[in-house]
Amino acid sequence: MRNKKIIYALGAVLIAGIIIILVVLPGLFFHKGLSELQNKHFVKAHKYLKIAKNLKPKNKEYQYNYVYALSSLRPVYNIQKEMFQLSQDKSNDSASQLAQVQINFWKSKINKTYGDNYIEQTPYDGKVLRWATFPLRVYIDFPEGDKLPEYYESEISNAFAQWQSSSGFLKFDFTDNKKDAQIAVKFLPLPKNNCKQGVCKYVVAYTEPLIRGNSLKKMTITMYDKDAYGNYFSDKEIYNTILHEIGHALGIMGHSFSTDDLMYMSRAEEGKNIYTRFRSDFQYISAKDINTVTLLYNLVPDITNISRSKIKKEKLIYPPILLGSLEDMQNWKVKEAQNYIKNAPDLPGGYIDLAIAYATLGQKTKALSALRKALMLSKTKDDKYIVYYNFAVLEMNSKNLSKALEYAHQAQQIADTDEVADLISNIEHAMSTKKKPFKSDLISE
Repeated sequence: MRNKKIIYALGAVLIAGIIIILVVLPGLFFHKGLSELQNKHFVKAHKYLKIAKNLKPKNKEYQYNYVYALSSLRPVYNIQKEMFQLSQDKSNDSASQLAQVQINFWKSKINKTYGDNYIEQTPYDGKVLRWATFPLRVYIDFPEGDKLPEYYESEISNAFAQWQSSSGFLKFDFTDNKKDAQIAVKFLPLPKNNCKQGVCKYVVAYTEPLIRGNSLKKMTITMYDKDAYGNYFSDKEIYNTILHEIGHALGIMGHSFSTDDLMYMSRAEEGKNIYTRFRSDFQYISAKDINTVTLLYNLVPDITNISRSKIKKEKLIYPPILLGSLEDMQNWKVKEAQNYIKNAPDLPGGYIDLAIAYATLGQKTKALSALRKALMLSKTKDDKYIVYYNFAVLEMNSKNLSKALEYAHQAQQIADTDEVADLISNIEHAMSTKKKPFKSDLISE
Protein backbone atom coordinates (compact mmCIF):
# COMPACT_ATOMS: atom_id res chain seq x y z
CA MET A 1 0.00 0.00 0.00
CA ARG A 2 2.80 2.35 0.94
CA ASN A 3 4.54 1.75 -2.40
CA LYS A 4 1.32 2.56 -4.26
CA LYS A 5 1.01 5.83 -2.36
CA ILE A 6 4.55 6.72 -3.29
CA ILE A 7 3.85 5.91 -6.93
CA TYR A 8 0.65 7.98 -6.85
CA ALA A 9 2.52 10.86 -5.22
CA LEU A 10 5.28 10.73 -7.81
CA GLY A 11 2.67 10.61 -10.55
CA ALA A 12 0.94 13.65 -9.11
CA VAL A 13 4.24 15.51 -8.91
CA LEU A 14 5.01 14.54 -12.52
CA ILE A 15 1.60 15.71 -13.70
CA ALA A 16 1.98 18.94 -11.78
CA GLY A 17 5.41 19.42 -13.32
CA ILE A 18 4.03 18.87 -16.81
CA ILE A 19 1.22 21.35 -16.16
CA ILE A 20 3.72 23.91 -14.93
CA ILE A 21 5.94 23.41 -17.98
CA LEU A 22 3.10 23.41 -20.53
CA VAL A 23 0.79 25.98 -18.98
CA VAL A 24 2.41 28.11 -16.31
CA LEU A 25 5.99 28.61 -17.53
CA PRO A 26 5.14 29.71 -21.11
CA GLY A 27 2.87 32.40 -19.71
CA LEU A 28 5.48 33.54 -17.22
CA PHE A 29 8.19 33.84 -19.86
CA PHE A 30 5.78 35.51 -22.27
CA HIS A 31 4.73 38.23 -19.81
CA LYS A 32 8.36 38.72 -18.76
CA GLY A 33 9.24 39.14 -22.43
CA LEU A 34 6.42 41.64 -22.98
CA SER A 35 7.62 43.66 -20.00
CA GLU A 36 11.15 43.81 -21.38
CA LEU A 37 9.74 44.69 -24.80
CA GLN A 38 7.82 47.63 -23.40
CA ASN A 39 10.99 48.83 -21.67
CA LYS A 40 12.84 48.48 -25.01
CA HIS A 41 15.20 45.88 -23.60
CA PHE A 42 15.06 43.99 -26.87
CA VAL A 43 17.81 41.45 -26.23
CA LYS A 44 16.19 40.29 -23.00
CA ALA A 45 12.72 40.43 -24.58
CA HIS A 46 13.92 38.21 -27.41
CA LYS A 47 15.40 35.74 -24.94
CA TYR A 48 12.21 35.34 -22.87
CA LEU A 49 9.82 35.34 -25.81
CA LYS A 50 11.91 32.70 -27.55
CA ILE A 51 11.52 30.40 -24.54
CA ALA A 52 7.77 31.02 -24.47
CA LYS A 53 7.50 30.36 -28.21
CA ASN A 54 9.50 27.15 -27.98
CA LEU A 55 7.36 25.88 -25.09
CA LYS A 56 4.13 26.65 -26.99
CA PRO A 57 5.10 26.82 -30.68
CA LYS A 58 1.50 26.96 -31.91
CA ASN A 59 0.55 30.01 -29.87
CA LYS A 60 0.03 32.80 -32.44
CA GLU A 61 0.39 35.60 -29.89
CA TYR A 62 3.72 34.25 -28.70
CA GLN A 63 4.92 33.90 -32.29
CA TYR A 64 3.91 37.42 -33.28
CA ASN A 65 5.59 39.12 -30.32
CA TYR A 66 8.67 36.99 -30.77
CA VAL A 67 8.98 38.18 -34.38
CA TYR A 68 8.43 41.75 -33.18
CA ALA A 69 11.27 41.39 -30.68
CA LEU A 70 13.47 39.77 -33.32
CA SER A 71 12.88 42.69 -35.70
CA SER A 72 14.12 45.09 -33.02
CA LEU A 73 17.55 43.46 -32.79
CA ARG A 74 20.58 44.41 -34.86
CA PRO A 75 20.15 42.48 -38.13
CA VAL A 76 23.30 40.38 -38.02
CA TYR A 77 23.50 37.27 -40.20
CA ASN A 78 21.77 34.84 -37.78
CA ILE A 79 18.93 37.29 -37.14
CA GLN A 80 18.40 37.75 -40.89
CA LYS A 81 18.42 33.99 -41.44
CA GLU A 82 15.85 33.29 -38.72
CA MET A 83 13.61 36.13 -39.85
CA PHE A 84 13.63 34.84 -43.43
CA GLN A 85 12.75 31.32 -42.26
CA LEU A 86 9.85 32.71 -40.22
CA SER A 87 8.63 34.66 -43.25
CA GLN A 88 8.41 31.40 -45.23
CA ASP A 89 5.92 29.82 -42.82
CA LYS A 90 3.13 28.30 -44.93
CA SER A 91 0.47 29.24 -42.38
CA ASN A 92 0.72 32.87 -43.51
CA ASP A 93 -0.36 34.04 -40.07
CA SER A 94 0.28 37.47 -38.52
CA ALA A 95 3.76 36.41 -37.35
CA SER A 96 4.93 35.28 -40.82
CA GLN A 97 3.36 38.38 -42.37
CA LEU A 98 5.24 40.60 -39.92
CA ALA A 99 8.44 38.70 -40.71
CA GLN A 100 7.86 39.28 -44.44
CA VAL A 101 7.32 43.00 -43.79
CA GLN A 102 10.68 43.08 -42.00
CA ILE A 103 12.38 41.20 -44.85
CA ASN A 104 10.97 43.71 -47.35
CA PHE A 105 12.20 46.59 -45.17
CA TRP A 106 15.72 45.15 -44.99
CA LYS A 107 15.74 44.47 -48.73
CA SER A 108 14.65 48.03 -49.49
CA LYS A 109 17.28 49.44 -47.14
CA ILE A 110 20.03 47.29 -48.67
CA ASN A 111 19.10 48.31 -52.22
CA LYS A 112 19.00 51.95 -51.18
CA THR A 113 22.44 51.60 -49.59
CA TYR A 114 24.08 49.86 -52.55
CA GLY A 115 22.11 51.51 -55.34
CA ASP A 116 20.35 50.14 -58.42
CA ASN A 117 21.52 46.60 -59.17
CA TYR A 118 20.60 43.24 -60.70
CA ILE A 119 21.73 40.99 -57.84
CA GLU A 120 18.89 38.55 -58.59
CA GLN A 121 20.73 37.58 -61.78
CA THR A 122 23.97 36.56 -60.09
CA PRO A 123 23.31 33.07 -58.57
CA TYR A 124 24.87 29.91 -59.97
CA ASP A 125 22.37 27.04 -59.81
CA GLY A 126 20.61 28.84 -56.96
CA LYS A 127 23.83 29.47 -55.04
CA VAL A 128 26.01 32.50 -54.40
CA LEU A 129 29.42 31.99 -55.98
CA ARG A 130 32.23 34.46 -55.40
CA TRP A 131 35.85 34.76 -54.32
CA ALA A 132 36.69 35.43 -50.69
CA THR A 133 40.30 36.58 -50.92
CA PHE A 134 42.26 39.10 -52.99
CA PRO A 135 44.33 39.68 -55.02
CA LEU A 136 43.19 37.11 -57.58
CA ARG A 137 45.97 35.51 -59.62
CA VAL A 138 45.42 35.82 -63.40
CA TYR A 139 47.13 33.79 -66.11
CA ILE A 140 46.86 34.49 -69.86
CA ASP A 141 47.36 31.33 -71.92
CA PHE A 142 48.15 32.15 -75.56
CA PRO A 143 48.01 29.35 -78.16
CA GLU A 144 51.28 27.92 -79.43
CA GLY A 145 52.11 28.37 -83.11
CA ASP A 146 49.64 31.21 -83.71
CA LYS A 147 51.12 34.59 -82.92
CA LEU A 148 48.19 36.74 -81.92
CA PRO A 149 48.33 40.53 -82.26
CA GLU A 150 50.14 42.21 -79.35
CA TYR A 151 47.08 44.23 -78.43
CA TYR A 152 45.29 41.04 -77.40
CA GLU A 153 47.38 40.89 -74.22
CA SER A 154 47.35 44.64 -73.58
CA GLU A 155 43.55 44.90 -73.93
CA ILE A 156 43.05 41.96 -71.58
CA SER A 157 45.29 43.69 -69.03
CA ASN A 158 43.37 46.94 -69.54
CA ALA A 159 40.07 45.16 -68.90
CA PHE A 160 41.27 43.74 -65.57
CA ALA A 161 42.64 47.16 -64.63
CA GLN A 162 39.27 48.72 -65.42
CA TRP A 163 37.45 46.37 -63.04
CA GLN A 164 40.06 47.02 -60.36
CA SER A 165 39.93 50.81 -60.59
CA SER A 166 36.15 51.01 -60.98
CA SER A 167 35.32 48.78 -58.01
CA GLY A 168 37.80 50.07 -55.48
CA PHE A 169 38.13 46.66 -53.80
CA LEU A 170 38.89 44.12 -56.54
CA LYS A 171 42.58 43.36 -57.02
CA PHE A 172 44.37 41.22 -59.63
CA ASP A 173 47.95 39.99 -59.98
CA PHE A 174 49.19 38.50 -63.25
CA THR A 175 51.19 35.31 -62.91
CA ASP A 176 53.29 33.11 -65.22
CA ASN A 177 52.32 30.03 -63.22
CA LYS A 178 49.36 28.42 -64.95
CA LYS A 179 48.63 26.01 -62.09
CA ASP A 180 48.68 28.84 -59.55
CA ALA A 181 46.10 30.95 -61.40
CA GLN A 182 42.60 31.51 -60.06
CA ILE A 183 41.40 33.15 -63.27
CA ALA A 184 42.77 31.79 -66.55
CA VAL A 185 42.20 33.41 -69.95
CA LYS A 186 42.75 31.13 -72.93
CA PHE A 187 42.12 31.20 -76.68
CA LEU A 188 40.80 28.44 -78.92
CA PRO A 189 41.11 28.25 -82.71
CA LEU A 190 38.05 29.19 -84.74
CA PRO A 191 35.67 26.18 -84.95
CA LYS A 192 35.57 24.50 -88.34
CA ASN A 193 32.36 24.65 -90.36
CA ASN A 194 30.78 27.13 -87.95
CA CYS A 195 28.93 28.91 -90.75
CA LYS A 196 26.02 27.19 -92.51
CA GLN A 197 23.71 28.85 -95.03
CA GLY A 198 25.03 32.27 -94.14
CA VAL A 199 24.51 31.80 -90.41
CA CYS A 200 27.63 31.72 -88.23
CA LYS A 201 26.96 30.01 -84.92
CA TYR A 202 29.41 30.00 -82.08
CA VAL A 203 29.86 31.56 -78.69
CA VAL A 204 32.45 34.31 -78.88
CA ALA A 205 33.59 33.77 -75.29
CA TYR A 206 32.42 31.93 -72.22
CA THR A 207 33.43 31.50 -68.60
CA GLU A 208 33.40 28.23 -66.70
CA PRO A 209 33.91 27.73 -62.96
CA LEU A 210 35.89 24.77 -61.64
CA ILE A 211 34.13 23.68 -58.47
CA ARG A 212 34.89 20.84 -56.08
CA GLY A 213 32.11 20.41 -53.54
CA ASN A 214 31.53 23.97 -52.33
CA SER A 215 35.07 25.06 -53.15
CA LEU A 216 35.76 27.41 -56.07
CA LYS A 217 39.09 26.36 -57.57
CA LYS A 218 39.32 28.36 -60.78
CA MET A 219 37.46 30.44 -63.34
CA THR A 220 38.44 29.87 -66.97
CA ILE A 221 37.59 32.48 -69.60
CA THR A 222 37.70 30.93 -73.09
CA MET A 223 37.64 33.02 -76.24
CA TYR A 224 38.11 32.23 -79.93
CA ASP A 225 41.23 33.72 -81.46
CA LYS A 226 39.46 34.95 -84.63
CA ASP A 227 35.99 35.96 -85.70
CA ALA A 228 33.56 33.93 -87.84
CA TYR A 229 35.30 35.05 -91.02
CA GLY A 230 38.82 34.17 -89.93
CA ASN A 231 39.86 37.72 -89.08
CA TYR A 232 41.61 38.74 -85.87
CA PHE A 233 39.37 40.63 -83.50
CA SER A 234 39.91 44.35 -83.15
CA ASP A 235 41.23 45.90 -79.94
CA LYS A 236 37.70 47.03 -79.05
CA GLU A 237 36.28 43.55 -79.59
CA ILE A 238 38.92 41.92 -77.37
CA TYR A 239 38.54 44.54 -74.64
CA ASN A 240 34.74 44.50 -74.58
CA THR A 241 34.48 40.72 -74.59
CA ILE A 242 37.04 40.12 -71.85
CA LEU A 243 35.61 42.97 -69.78
CA HIS A 244 32.23 41.20 -69.83
CA GLU A 245 33.70 37.78 -69.08
CA ILE A 246 35.63 39.10 -66.09
CA GLY A 247 32.24 40.00 -64.62
CA HIS A 248 31.29 36.32 -64.86
CA ALA A 249 34.65 35.25 -63.44
CA LEU A 250 33.95 37.44 -60.41
CA GLY A 251 30.69 35.59 -59.76
CA ILE A 252 28.02 37.42 -61.77
CA MET A 253 26.71 34.22 -63.31
CA GLY A 254 23.71 35.75 -65.05
CA HIS A 255 23.06 38.88 -67.10
CA SER A 256 21.52 42.27 -66.67
CA PHE A 257 18.33 43.03 -68.58
CA SER A 258 19.50 46.56 -69.37
CA THR A 259 21.46 47.40 -72.55
CA ASP A 260 23.19 50.15 -70.55
CA ASP A 261 25.09 47.59 -68.47
CA LEU A 262 28.30 45.76 -69.31
CA MET A 263 26.73 42.52 -68.10
CA TYR A 264 23.85 42.74 -70.55
CA MET A 265 23.71 39.47 -72.44
CA SER A 266 25.18 38.90 -75.88
CA ARG A 267 23.09 39.87 -78.84
CA ALA A 268 22.98 39.30 -82.58
CA GLU A 269 25.06 41.87 -84.43
CA GLU A 270 22.91 43.55 -87.05
CA GLY A 271 23.43 42.35 -90.59
CA LYS A 272 26.10 39.73 -89.83
CA ASN A 273 24.18 36.84 -88.27
CA ILE A 274 26.93 36.47 -85.65
CA TYR A 275 26.00 36.02 -82.04
CA THR A 276 28.18 38.55 -80.26
CA ARG A 277 28.33 41.36 -77.77
CA PHE A 278 30.70 43.54 -79.81
CA ARG A 279 30.24 47.29 -80.08
CA SER A 280 31.86 49.89 -82.31
CA ASP A 281 33.28 51.69 -79.25
CA PHE A 282 35.01 50.65 -76.06
CA GLN A 283 32.53 49.32 -73.51
CA TYR A 284 32.40 50.62 -69.96
CA ILE A 285 31.40 49.24 -66.58
CA SER A 286 28.13 50.87 -65.54
CA ALA A 287 27.23 52.10 -62.06
CA LYS A 288 24.73 49.24 -61.84
CA ASP A 289 27.46 46.71 -62.70
CA ILE A 290 29.61 48.06 -59.86
CA ASN A 291 26.67 48.18 -57.45
CA THR A 292 25.90 44.55 -58.27
CA VAL A 293 29.43 43.21 -57.82
CA THR A 294 29.87 45.23 -54.60
CA LEU A 295 26.63 43.84 -53.22
CA LEU A 296 27.59 40.33 -54.33
CA TYR A 297 30.77 40.57 -52.29
CA ASN A 298 28.72 41.48 -49.23
CA LEU A 299 26.60 38.31 -49.46
CA VAL A 300 27.59 35.15 -47.61
CA PRO A 301 28.79 32.80 -50.37
CA ASP A 302 27.70 29.19 -50.81
CA ILE A 303 30.68 28.46 -53.07
CA THR A 304 34.01 30.18 -52.56
CA ASN A 305 37.76 29.59 -52.44
CA ILE A 306 38.16 29.23 -48.66
CA SER A 307 36.38 27.15 -46.05
CA ARG A 308 32.97 28.67 -45.31
CA SER A 309 33.74 28.27 -41.61
CA LYS A 310 36.43 30.93 -42.02
CA ILE A 311 34.04 33.51 -43.43
CA LYS A 312 33.05 36.19 -40.93
CA LYS A 313 29.30 36.11 -41.50
CA GLU A 314 28.08 38.48 -38.81
CA LYS A 315 28.27 41.67 -40.87
CA LEU A 316 27.37 40.04 -44.19
CA ILE A 317 23.97 39.61 -45.81
CA TYR A 318 21.99 36.36 -45.72
CA PRO A 319 21.45 35.88 -49.50
CA PRO A 320 17.72 34.91 -49.47
CA ILE A 321 16.96 38.36 -48.00
CA LEU A 322 17.66 39.69 -51.51
CA LEU A 323 17.41 36.61 -53.71
CA GLY A 324 14.36 34.97 -52.16
CA SER A 325 13.73 31.23 -52.07
CA LEU A 326 15.06 28.73 -54.62
CA GLU A 327 11.71 29.03 -56.41
CA ASP A 328 12.10 32.81 -56.58
CA MET A 329 15.58 32.42 -58.07
CA GLN A 330 14.37 30.00 -60.71
CA ASN A 331 11.58 32.39 -61.68
CA TRP A 332 14.30 34.98 -62.30
CA LYS A 333 16.11 32.41 -64.44
CA VAL A 334 12.92 31.99 -66.48
CA LYS A 335 12.86 35.75 -67.08
CA GLU A 336 16.53 35.75 -68.05
CA ALA A 337 16.02 32.91 -70.52
CA GLN A 338 13.00 34.67 -72.00
CA ASN A 339 15.09 37.81 -72.44
CA TYR A 340 17.81 35.71 -74.09
CA ILE A 341 15.21 34.32 -76.52
CA LYS A 342 13.92 37.81 -77.26
CA ASN A 343 17.41 38.91 -78.31
CA ALA A 344 18.37 35.70 -80.13
CA PRO A 345 15.14 33.95 -81.18
CA ASP A 346 16.84 31.71 -83.74
CA LEU A 347 19.37 30.14 -81.37
CA PRO A 348 18.62 27.09 -79.19
CA GLY A 349 20.58 28.27 -76.12
CA GLY A 350 17.79 30.42 -74.70
CA TYR A 351 15.24 27.62 -74.96
CA ILE A 352 17.66 25.16 -73.33
CA ASP A 353 18.13 27.55 -70.40
CA LEU A 354 14.37 28.06 -70.24
CA ALA A 355 13.82 24.29 -70.07
CA ILE A 356 16.32 23.99 -67.21
CA ALA A 357 14.57 26.73 -65.24
CA TYR A 358 11.13 25.18 -65.79
CA ALA A 359 12.43 21.72 -64.87
CA THR A 360 13.84 23.06 -61.59
CA LEU A 361 10.44 24.59 -60.85
CA GLY A 362 8.81 21.20 -61.48
CA GLN A 363 7.00 22.41 -64.61
CA LYS A 364 7.74 19.47 -66.87
CA THR A 365 5.25 20.31 -69.64
CA LYS A 366 6.77 23.76 -70.15
CA ALA A 367 10.28 22.30 -69.97
CA LEU A 368 9.47 19.74 -72.67
CA SER A 369 7.95 22.44 -74.87
CA ALA A 370 11.10 24.57 -74.54
CA LEU A 371 13.31 21.59 -75.42
CA ARG A 372 11.23 20.79 -78.51
CA LYS A 373 11.72 24.38 -79.68
CA ALA A 374 15.46 24.11 -78.96
CA LEU A 375 15.63 20.93 -81.04
CA MET A 376 13.94 22.66 -83.99
CA LEU A 377 16.57 25.42 -83.84
CA SER A 378 19.58 23.14 -83.31
CA LYS A 379 21.96 23.14 -86.28
CA THR A 380 25.06 21.61 -84.71
CA LYS A 381 25.71 18.17 -83.26
CA ASP A 382 26.66 19.72 -79.94
CA ASP A 383 23.30 21.47 -79.63
CA LYS A 384 21.35 18.36 -80.62
CA TYR A 385 23.32 16.26 -78.14
CA ILE A 386 22.49 18.67 -75.31
CA VAL A 387 18.79 18.70 -76.21
CA TYR A 388 18.45 14.90 -76.41
CA TYR A 389 20.46 14.48 -73.22
CA ASN A 390 18.14 16.91 -71.43
CA PHE A 391 15.06 15.14 -72.80
CA ALA A 392 16.46 11.93 -71.30
CA VAL A 393 17.16 13.50 -67.92
CA LEU A 394 13.75 15.15 -67.77
CA GLU A 395 11.95 11.87 -68.52
CA MET A 396 14.17 9.88 -66.15
CA ASN A 397 13.57 12.27 -63.26
CA SER A 398 9.84 11.88 -64.01
CA LYS A 399 10.23 8.05 -63.85
CA ASN A 400 9.32 7.66 -67.53
CA LEU A 401 12.28 5.32 -67.97
CA SER A 402 11.58 3.79 -71.38
CA LYS A 403 11.22 7.22 -72.98
CA ALA A 404 14.30 8.43 -71.11
CA LEU A 405 16.35 5.51 -72.45
CA GLU A 406 15.21 6.25 -76.00
CA TYR A 407 16.35 9.87 -75.76
CA ALA A 408 19.63 8.88 -74.07
CA HIS A 409 20.46 6.51 -76.95
CA GLN A 410 19.71 9.29 -79.43
CA ALA A 411 22.17 11.52 -77.57
CA GLN A 412 24.74 8.71 -77.52
CA GLN A 413 24.48 8.29 -81.30
CA ILE A 414 25.50 11.93 -81.66
CA ALA A 415 28.32 11.85 -79.07
CA ASP A 416 29.35 8.77 -77.11
CA THR A 417 30.46 10.59 -73.95
CA ASP A 418 31.08 9.26 -70.44
CA GLU A 419 28.29 11.59 -69.35
CA VAL A 420 25.61 9.93 -71.47
CA ALA A 421 27.02 6.44 -70.79
CA ASP A 422 26.55 7.05 -67.05
CA LEU A 423 23.03 8.31 -67.71
CA ILE A 424 22.12 5.17 -69.69
CA SER A 425 23.60 2.96 -66.97
CA ASN A 426 21.53 4.78 -64.36
CA ILE A 427 18.32 4.35 -66.38
CA GLU A 428 18.93 0.67 -67.15
CA HIS A 429 19.76 -0.09 -63.51
CA ALA A 430 16.51 1.54 -62.41
CA MET A 431 14.55 -0.44 -65.01
CA SER A 432 16.07 -3.79 -63.99
CA THR A 433 15.87 -3.27 -60.21
CA LYS A 434 12.59 -1.31 -60.15
CA LYS A 435 14.38 1.17 -57.94
CA LYS A 436 14.25 4.94 -58.28
CA PRO A 437 17.09 6.25 -60.51
CA PHE A 438 19.63 8.71 -59.17
CA LYS A 439 18.41 12.18 -60.01
CA SER A 440 20.45 14.02 -62.66
CA ASP A 441 20.65 17.67 -63.66
CA LEU A 442 19.93 19.12 -67.07
CA ILE A 443 22.91 20.67 -68.85
CA SER A 444 23.29 23.91 -70.77
CA GLU A 445 25.53 24.99 -73.63
